[in-house]
Amino acid sequence: MGKVLIIKNNNEDPRIYQFAEKSYIEKKIGYYNTLDGSLNEKGVQELKERFDGDGLVLMITYDKCEPGKTEEIQDVFIGSNANINEKNNIEYTMKVHLSYTKHNRAIESIIDKIDLSLSEDFDNGCYVMMSDMENLYQELRERIITKCKNYDLAGKDYNLIEKPNNYVMNVLAQKDIQSIRVFSCDLAGDNRTEFQRDRERVVNCKAFRRLVDKAQIFGAEKGDYFRTRMTHSLEVNQIAKAIAYALGLNLDLTEAIALGHDLGHTPFGHQGERTLDDILSGKIDAGIILVKHEDNKGLNEKKCSKISTEDLLQKRCFGGFKHNYQSARILTELEEKYKEHPGLNVSVQVVEGVLKHTKLKLNEIEISDFLSEEYISKIKFNKGKEVQVCSSLEGQVVAIADEIAQRGHDVDDALTSGVMTINELLDRFAIEKCSVLRSRIEEEIENINNSAYSIVDREELKTARVVSIIINYFVENTIKHSVENIDNYQYLGEITMDNEIKIIEFPEDVEKVNDYLEKVVQKKVICNSEVARADYNASMIVQTLFKKYYCNPRLLHSGTVHRIFLETLKHCNNEVANSAISLSDGSIKLVNMEIEELTKRELDGATIMAYLEDKDVDTTSEDIIIFEKRKILVRAIVDYIAGMTDGYALEEYEKLK
Repeated sequence: MGKVLIIKNNNEDPRIYQFAEKSYIEKKIGYYNTLDGSLNEKGVQELKERFDGDGLVLMITYDKCEPGKTEEIQDVFIGSNANINEKNNIEYTMKVHLSYTKHNRAIESIIDKIDLSLSEDFDNGCYVMMSDMENLYQELRERIITKCKNYDLAGKDYNLIEKPNNYVMNVLAQKDIQSIRVFSCDLAGDNRTEFQRDRERVVNCKAFRRLVDKAQIFGAEKGDYFRTRMTHSLEVNQIAKAIAYALGLNLDLTEAIALGHDLGHTPFGHQGERTLDDILSGKIDAGIILVKHEDNKGLNEKKCSKISTEDLLQKRCFGGFKHNYQSARILTELEEKYKEHPGLNVSVQVVEGVLKHTKLKLNEIEISDFLSEEYISKIKFNKGKEVQVCSSLEGQVVAIADEIAQRGHDVDDALTSGVMTINELLDRFAIEKCSVLRSRIEEEIENINNSAYSIVDREELKTARVVSIIINYFVENTIKHSVENIDNYQYLGEITMDNEIKIIEFPEDVEKVNDYLEKVVQKKVICNSEVARADYNASMIVQTLFKKYYCNPRLLHSGTVHRIFLETLKHCNNEVANSAISLSDGSIKLVNMEIEELTKRELDGATIMAYLEDKDVDTTSEDIIIFEKRKILVRAIVDYIAGMTDGYALEEYEKLK
């Protein structure tokens, strides 16, 4: 914050007023002779050491009054560019002149912002320097800068950036001819490109619309300035397109992947995702019953311990949950827009990019629980690696754009929510690897503090600029490094779905900054008590919904209930398919019996474990049939909860709790 020199002028020396008035009228430098005041040479020198120049000056002129009485203020001058010259005089340029007879209320407002008492804390004809009166400094500064509108107006000679009319794609970019689809398309009368079609199918699906009420970190109740999954997806799209454009990649494919990458996100952010996965893996008891309480028949108790429900759940007998898997499932299965096939029939390139935008848990979660064999066979998965490199550069761009967006808007949410200040952020950047980022932010903050025009909300602007600097820092370094990688890439033919070469990435030093910033956010935001409370509430809501739906599947949406019936009919095990019963209509007695069997019947643990381990088991046995039908039920419940918005999940919770 800048400094303010407050001069109390009792009009005993008329030159003080005259010099100030002349400076105001002529807009020239004036001065106040400090040596003629009450401070001596030593006092001026001390002031000079504390005052680094370019501050503000407030001169308060008043009539001399009797001791003990309040001064009668006559005029106030406000000036800028204040400094102490080599002759120890205060120089200034007066910009504002207020007369008490005309502007008494404005003057009183200014005086009110001075913490010191004019009658008690100032000697006649002296001045003080203040650096801690932020409100006073801001008021004076605003009064000055609004008098001089120094906006950079664009004229006829404004130099527009010329962009080429014909966008030339890089040889490594995905071309329309390379588009792969599982199902055929009727293209009669359709003049769109392949990946344009993908983008539009993503934007027009129901799951995309629901993102508007799904939390990123803070829920919607925090206000309009906090991000949702929708705003996050749009920001990722913007960043990804900027990188893709600079690298000459397919913009339509980039958009389709970016807009669809978070379709599978649950309500309440990542906590909803974690809760569903914990339920399926047995870390949270959500009322799922699998095995008998007594000893499991068929086991040699001398060699094996009893198999519990927890054992089977830890074996992930019901699979798991991760939002990128669910996004792919939505695109290929859950969305219904065509009578000819399930899903949206987007290209395999889009599905792969959506899957690989974040880590995969291939050793924990079976991809077959989410994708059909038709899609799996066309995507290469590298078993044993959590990070799967997308074979298209467009998919790699979206993955890194997601990282960049998260770093930027998590900092934004932290600053906006008040859990972190800009000064705290700068303190954490006071290390060598963050020196470039810190210097850019400090320079921008200084520019805002010294801006030549009025700003409505200075702190909000600072936050916006800090976030912009962080995002631009990562984007420009990504583009620069990726260009080098592309140039160095030994091109051996068209890039295909078999390639797993990481080309779009941060340089090593920037990667370290990214990791460090993520840790900072984790400590200040993710581990914040407010976020912790929200996460706890979110977990309880999701758990409660799952328990209620599992105990009574008829509470589910009618469409979900019917999906359970259809999925059972489509099961590859004929005995499972033949035992399908609709839970939405028919005899209430039969439906209740079916629900009782689906949700409560205890199965033989040894049989189920052997089945899971692909051992020789009678797949037509009653235990296996019920187990497979239970899997369908559990997955349908998970799909239903995962598709909810925050508001709808809360509404359902209030109804059912």
